[in-house]
Amino acid sequence: MPRIAEPARVTVPAVSVPITGRGARQLTVVALLVVGSVAGMLVAVALGVAGAATVPGLPDAGPLVTVALPMVRVLSEVAATVTVGMLLLAAVLAPPQRSGHLDVAGFRSVRTAAVSAAVWAAAALLMVPLTVAEASGRPLVEALGSAALPVPPTSSAWLLTGVIAAAVAVTSAGTLTWGCSVGLFVAAVGGLLPVAASGHSAVGASHDIATDSLLLHIVAAALWVGGLLATLLVATTAPRALRTALPRFSTLAGWCWAVLAVSGLVNLAVRVGVDPRALLTPYGAIVVGKTVALAGLGLLGLVHRRRTVPAAARGRTVDLLRWGGLELLIMVVTIGLAVGLGRTPPPPGPTSGTGRTEEALGYELAPPDGPLQLVAAVRFDVVFALVVAVLLITYLAGLGTLRAAGAAWPLRRTVAWCAGVVVVLVATSSGIGRYGAAMPSVAAVGQVLLLAVAPALLAAGAPLRLARRALPAVGATGGPSPKGGLLWLLRRPLVRRLRRPGAAPLVLAAVQLTLYGAGWLDLLLASSVGRQGLDALLFLTGCVVAAGLTGSSRPRLWEVLALLGVQLATGIALLVRPDVVGEEHFRGVGLAWVPDLLAEQRWAALVWLCLPVAAGLLLATVSPGRGDSRPIGSAKLPATLAAGVRPRGVR
Repeated sequence: MPRIAEPARVTVPAVSVPITGRGARQLTVVALLVVGSVAGMLVAVALGVAGAATVPGLPDAGPLVTVALPMVRVLSEVAATVTVGMLLLAAVLAPPQRSGHLDVAGFRSVRTAAVSAAVWAAAALLMVPLTVAEASGRPLVEALGSAALPVPPTSSAWLLTGVIAAAVAVTSAGTLTWGCSVGLFVAAVGGLLPVAASGHSAVGASHDIATDSLLLHIVAAALWVGGLLATLLVATTAPRALRTALPRFSTLAGWCWAVLAVSGLVNLAVRVGVDPRALLTPYGAIVVGKTVALAGLGLLGLVHRRRTVPAAARGRTVDLLRWGGLELLIMVVTIGLAVGLGRTPPPPGPTSGTGRTEEALGYELAPPDGPLQLVAAVRFDVVFALVVAVLLITYLAGLGTLRAAGAAWPLRRTVAWCAGVVVVLVATSSGIGRYGAAMPSVAAVGQVLLLAVAPALLAAGAPLRLARRALPAVGATGGPSPKGGLLWLLRRPLVRRLRRPGAAPLVLAAVQLTLYGAGWLDLLLASSVGRQGLDALLFLTGCVVAAGLTGSSRPRLWEVLALLGVQLATGIALLVRPDVVGEEHFRGVGLAWVPDLLAEQRWAALVWLCLPVAAGLLLATVSPGRGDSRPIGSAKLPATLAAGVRPRGVR
């Protein structure tokens, strides 16, 4: 392990007492976190009490619940943010050792994440009886001692969050490798989602867009705030790691700020509309406060990028600690504002007066006049639109790198990738995604597009080959680059098994049996987040299948026959099934012009039976062409890329 240089004596002008030594600096950062958390708790309690007073007639669970619930929620949000930030440092910001084990900075951050995840789990589990008591209007003692009280969906979400946080805490305590830290980071981000998907944004008109924007808002905030805290702690404990961590976090922070701004505007437009008089209400006043805080944080971020980041990367961390500490303090207090906003009733807006279909889906549906109108009824899926943008931008960035280095790339691969991205957007954000939530036949079309067509086209774009050629061998700061992470991932035993012959049919069969045989499809169809998760599962499954077929020079005939057999079995099972899969959801949508759901399911079965056409497209697009049968990365590269040096003009 690299030696840890003893930090020099640093005097911060904003503090009257000089800060000397690594421990004193770290204590200052922790103190700022604690002070901000306490201030955020007080803000959340004050706003929660004021919000409850504006809505007479609500059941009162007593002063203990009124005060404790917002305080515990702020504690949970802060602990979750710390956990995500520390695991972000280990998984993305701080480079691991060449052996794959965590470096000093990553090791310390994972151990810190174990403690913060334990606090997160305790606070989340305590939120379960608090939310039950608030929903039933009973004191906390009675809610703890009675098993007959109804459990609201929010309480179940907090229970799931607590279980995930506890698992992260236990696993983090024994993690030593970079690969495990990546898995823990993904799990911690996933632990943020259950509560966000069960709040006020999950009901009423346009709740699908409101929920998606809220999920993006919460994830971006956790990455930004947690990443800043982790970076500051690195500056106090392992300054050498800043050379790689700080530029990476600076780029990530800019994107997080943009996602926060856009998602906040979208959520505000859904909740209160465009009436400026809504800003004069208590809800609007809190929104204005959050907007001012976000704008101020954006200005501080510009100061970081122009002044503190270059100096801190060279070892001068005085300005980074000064301005970063102020930014961290504002961020944590803003968490209290966000909790208070969630407990303040919004003014009457476009969410009132929803019908049965709009209450179930978030929007109304009219009978389409034809297939063209069915496809043209656009309703953007916020999450998948962001995924599509990332896929397109990263691929084009890789092409730009190759072009600047003088390397060639087949046009047909670029066209295939762009076509696959368009297919994903059509399947999720056109009328296919809009009507697919209410009609089994249209849902089957979208599922086939995500499971077979889009992954086939994306695989034809050869993204792994492009990444191997475009990514430099070392990072811009001299540390490891994303190429090292890609190579590590491709060498993992699980990934190598998935790319072996026979894995693709087994994966597809397991997913189909889980969805249609184990009843998971009914559970996923019950909510907008579940339907989105279903689309993501099908898309990832299709990508695994396509990767398995392209793992060798040419797909094997028996693999193709096995894949077709799985899909034919799915279609036949739907065709002869006497009951409707997801009947409770489709009945709840209440479309009068879709009276026979069993007939709709038969049409869906025919779509699955026609999947061999999509499979033929997959074979035609992913099969290597002449001159493309070499292993990934075997092509000769320009000297600049082969040496890991970025060509001039390439960022």
